[in-house]
Amino acid sequence: MKSAAVFVSLLAGASAFGIARPNVVSPVVLSAVLAEEDMNEGQKEIAVIKEKWGEVRHMSPEEAAKLEPEWKEAYDRFNEKYDSDMERMTEISEKLQKMIEPPKVDKKTDGQRRRDKWAKVQAREAARAGAQK
Repeated sequence: MKSAAVFVSLLAGASAFGIARPNVVSPVVLSAVLAEEDMNEGQKEIAVIKEKWGEVRHMSPEEAAKLEPEWKEAYDRFNEKYDSDMERMTEISEKLQKMIEPPKVDKKTDGQRRRDKWAKVQAREAARAGAQK
């Protein structure tokens, strides 16, 4: 009985240091795309719009100027939002950079340490002389 209890406790202790299996959902479900014949009309329309937007958002401003007004407006909104987000992230990264890497102060040389020590001595002597008067 005691040996069984020791064995169970050893087994529990060893399993505490084991690697836990992550619960992973099958990626097949998330990346599944319906076949063209299985889509209804709304889904087909969305697929066409998705493909068109994929082309439009990667266009240069010169190419986008030739687009239909609706797509041109969507392109402009997207780029405006993208630019404002990039500016904001740049500002945040600059602020964080100062926190992550503070400005480095150069080490004092031996001569500077001696000058500082001499200045302390002189200040102390002046304070004593002023207090004695």
